[in-house]
Amino acid sequence: MNPNGRTARSPAPGESWVGRRALAALGVLAALALAWPAAAQGGTYRAALCNPDLPAYHADATFERTSRRYRSDASCGVGGNGLHVGRDEGAAGAGTWGAWVVRAPRGLAISGLSVKAAGRAQHGQVPELVLDSAVRPRPFARPTTELQPFRWAGAPSRTFAARLRCRRHSGCPRGRGGGIQVKRVALVLDDAVEPALRLDGSLFAPGSRRGFQTAAPAAGDVGGGVRRILLQVNGEPVTAHTVGCRLVARIALRLEPCPRRARARFVAATASPPFRQGPNLVRACAADYAVTTAANRSCVRRRVRVDNLCPLSEVVGAATLHARLRRRGNQTAVVGRALDGHGLGVRGARVCVATRVRLRGVVEQVVTTPVTDGNGRFRAKLPPGPSREVRVAYWPTARRAIERYLSLEVPVRPRLRLRPRHPIANGSRVRFTVLLPGPENQGRRVRIQARAGRRWVDVRSGVAGAHGVYRAIYRFRSTTGRRRYGFRALVPKQHGYPYEAGTSKVRRAIVVG
Repeated sequence: MNPNGRTARSPAPGESWVGRRALAALGVLAALALAWPAAAQGGTYRAALCNPDLPAYHADATFERTSRRYRSDASCGVGGNGLHVGRDEGAAGAGTWGAWVVRAPRGLAISGLSVKAAGRAQHGQVPELVLDSAVRPRPFARPTTELQPFRWAGAPSRTFAARLRCRRHSGCPRGRGGGIQVKRVALVLDDAVEPALRLDGSLFAPGSRRGFQTAAPAAGDVGGGVRRILLQVNGEPVTAHTVGCRLVARIALRLEPCPRRARARFVAATASPPFRQGPNLVRACAADYAVTTAANRSCVRRRVRVDNLCPLSEVVGAATLHARLRRRGNQTAVVGRALDGHGLGVRGARVCVATRVRLRGVVEQVVTTPVTDGNGRFRAKLPPGPSREVRVAYWPTARRAIERYLSLEVPVRPRLRLRPRHPIANGSRVRFTVLLPGPENQGRRVRIQARAGRRWVDVRSGVAGAHGVYRAIYRFRSTTGRRRYGFRALVPKQHGYPYEAGTSKVRRAIVVG
């Protein structure tokens, strides 16, 4: 079972079943999972030690002692007695001890454990199960002669030890009495350290990319190690790499079951979805090992620009590309020049002009692909529309492009209509209709202003409804004589609306008092 109490019905990738004896061992570890909930943060997993049914042995346990009078024995195979601490016939000093010690590696902590233990107290020697360290122990159980299970859960601890200690202040006399034996140790380990992640590969090189590119994430982790490396493009999962770990049916056979360092190499087809022409958000993540989705995860994001539409140039001699925007009235053009390494114009170089409206998910569009003249100059008209990114690219080869990025800022030009068009009497109403250009024109703020001397004052305001249409009514109440009023619609700059602030043409209404 995992820490949420669900039965592990099938092994994860890289794991395998080992038969009915493994199922019996899992029963003990499952009970341990029920007794101690998973940590609120970070990854939590279970590890086995000295359990022949999995099989897990004692590579992560060390024998330590403060006196040569203590001896050890390890037999964690089938039919073995587990980890044992005894003493020889010599006298032992007060407070001396011998112990099998399990230390959590860096980045890990023990939050729960289950163990089968037996012990015998004799000649002043006391068997103990302790936490923290053998130097400053916290005994939580003293086993008796019968082999029986013991469980513990509490504040995270770095060390668990099965210890035999001389408790007498005057020391322990000669004699072989006293001992402690443990086996089938099951640990709940909390991993509080996130993996570190680095992105390599041609996909993340500067400039636009095209065709097949490589993404090579490299991850490092202390604690449980790296279990998975995942890759997403524009919010959609693309591929994942599962690292081989020392596991049996989701039980770790070592305290550090997965490698500390792992790499993955993915081949990205930038011409296929979910990649798209223009900017793409690539997200790579590395995850710790854990039996739940609460594993520590570290992610790195990169903005990758893809260009599979601009053609390669037949002429490859250009080394420098110059480009700028030239505006005349409502017309905008891109003008520039391609130069070789000596500063001379390159004739016949194919240049690509592409634009993209600055909205999430909008794909870049190739506008035109002009060819430079004898002086290396080119000119390309841009179609009317909202504010856009403008990219000018020259691809001498498929591996690299020379690019220039421009920004076209366009003021919004709303259309204002007044009804009725004929003169009206004081006390009558005039109806305003404002049409906002797209895209994203719904819900945009609009202000209707009237000319008052040299100033414009607001008379109505609101937001555009469906299809970017705003309607309002104004009643004239204080007009005397025959007067001509000027009105305009003002739309301020707004987040998510790809236009600068702008106003409509002035429309006039004649009112007779």
